[in-house]
Formats: sequence, C-alpha cells, structure tokens
Amino acid sequence: MQLERIPGHFPQALWIDSFGNEREVTVWCSNDYLGVGQHPEVLACINEALRGGAGAGGTRNISGNARAHVELEAELADLHRKPSALIFTSGWISNLAALGTLGCILPGCLILSDAGIHNSMIEGIRRSGAEKVIFRHNDLEHLEQLLAAQPIDRRLFRPRALAHRQLRRRSLAWADH
Repeated sequence: MQLERIPGHFPQALWIDSFGNEREVTVWCSNDYLGVGQHPEVLACINEALRGGAGAGGTRNISGNARAHVELEAELADLHRKPSALIFTSGWISNLAALGTLGCILPGCLILSDAGIHNSMIEGIRRSGAEKVIFRHNDLEHLEQLLAAQPIDRRLFRPRALAHRQLRRRSLAWADH
C-alpha cells in the first residue's frame, strides 16, 4: 500500500494501488495527531534545518549532536523550568528508556503494569530488571488487590511505579493501601 499525504489537507491522503490508481482516503492512524507536520511554521523550520543537510549519519553517541537538537533540548528545558531535557527518536524509544531507567535507579522498585500497555512499555519494564506485577486491563479493583497483597513493610517503604495507557476512574485511594 502506498500513501501520499496531501499538504494542507490533514488527515487526507492519496492511496495508490498496485496499478497506479489513486483514491483520496482519510488516515486516522497517523502519529501526526494534530496535523502539525503540515503546519506552515513547521515546514519552514524543516526547510531551514535542511540547509545543513539531512541525517546525522548515525546515532548521537557515535555521530555527535546536531545543533538543532541541542537547541531544542535547551528550549524544552527552559519551557518546563528544568535544568536539561532529552529528546528521543520516537515514542517507542522514550517509553523503553523511561521505564527501563526508572526500574534501574529505584532500588527494589515494583512496577505495577496494566495488561494492555504498549510493547515499548513492556520492553522497558523487562530491561529494567525490576519486579513487575500485571493487573487486568483498566481493572482498578484488581490493581488495589495487588497493592494490598504486598507485605506491609514493602508497602510502606518500597518504591512503586504504575505503567498504564489510561485508567478509568475518577479517584483511586492510594493512601488506604
């Protein structure tokens, strides 16, 4: 399947079949959720960035840091009032890195994971080496049962992290467990 985005008409695209026939379709599975990839200011910035050429030729640890990336990280850090920021190549990699690191830097961490999380989160948890407990998808009662089943000394002093896509309940009484 070949899809060609139609500039200025997000989320429309041209679907081109194997015979070269074209048909306009709506693409709802794009990572460009808000259509900002076609915004005139974004396109102008891309054109400006391409003056220095395209592609780094390798990962940052091998090929160095592009000025645009360093400047973007500084701007993001400033925006969020943090000393620094780090951009990732994709949401998949950011999930893997965040959960993998979290499980490593919190000694004895227990990661409570929704059964419906994305593979990138599963891989991050697996690579962290942290203990994990999986609760049924969006089942907060099951999550509460698993928390309550933890030994009292572990419940009070053990770091815990919750990995989920979304939870559907207005309040969760964490202090009760």
